[in-house]
Amino acid sequence: MEGNKMYGVIDIGSNTVRFNIYKDNKNKYRVVSGKKTFAGLSSYVEDNLMTEAGINKVIKILNKFKKTISDLNIKEYYIFATAAIRNVDNSTDVLSRIREETGLDVTLLSGKMEGFCDFLGLSIDIDIEEGYIIDIGGGSTEIILVNQSEYVDSVSIPEGSLSLFKKYVSGVIPTMENYYEIESHITKLLKDYPIPMVKTVNLYGIGGTVRATGNISQEFFSKYTNRHINLNEVDELIVRFIKNDPRLLRTTLQVTPERIHTQVPGMIILKRVMRMFNIGEIDISKNGVKEGYLYLKQKEIKDNGF
Repeated sequence: MEGNKMYGVIDIGSNTVRFNIYKDNKNKYRVVSGKKTFAGLSSYVEDNLMTEAGINKVIKILNKFKKTISDLNIKEYYIFATAAIRNVDNSTDVLSRIREETGLDVTLLSGKMEGFCDFLGLSIDIDIEEGYIIDIGGGSTEIILVNQSEYVDSVSIPEGSLSLFKKYVSGVIPTMENYYEIESHITKLLKDYPIPMVKTVNLYGIGGTVRATGNISQEFFSKYTNRHINLNEVDELIVRFIKNDPRLLRTTLQVTPERIHTQVPGMIILKRVMRMFNIGEIDISKNGVKEGYLYLKQKEIKDNGF
């Protein structure tokens, strides 16, 4: 691959639509530009169908990104969608509309493929030998098992920070009653979508919710890094959010204001998973599914049943 070649990757998620431009840096893919639009596509789902407003919103965003691709003359670009479109009954119609009105082809990742790309993306950033990876998105949560530096298995739980907020929270910040409802629901889903259990102390986090938690934790607890969070910090942040702690709310508005309503539901997922695995600390990667998908496409790794 050419060292100075640029690649574009668009990730249509449940909460955000992200567009990154990369340069190849010995297969590590350095981000030279990143754009993020908070679309909240999971909020545009009624009776398990994406509404006309939701379809129009994603088309508008993609047409904007398409112009950037053209202006920068990016020849190689990839577009994929995850839970926001994967989990609705009219996903085929949504993809057809996007193709008709933008001229862009969008690949719909299965939950398994998303988990595999999560693994690849994190592996580019961190030398992971064994443990679990968690990716908490807006509409789904992927949990991946790694052993001997190889992908073993993954599950895709059909709930994320935004879908839980929409389902259980009527205000902005969840109440204590909302907390118990969300926790009970997640506990049940973790039983319904089991991942093989192994003894490990390693848990790695990717995705917007986990990274936002790391950023909030660093600022609020005056830590030197945003790449590690322990369970006690997650617990305390949840409680302080529910109690409307003014300093924490101000911190969140400074660090990641667009996630103030979805942060607690996402952290409840993180807390339940950490407790399930009996793991007290999580390491956070800057990489994720986008980098993994780019790596997959560039190396021409074929689909092996995912």
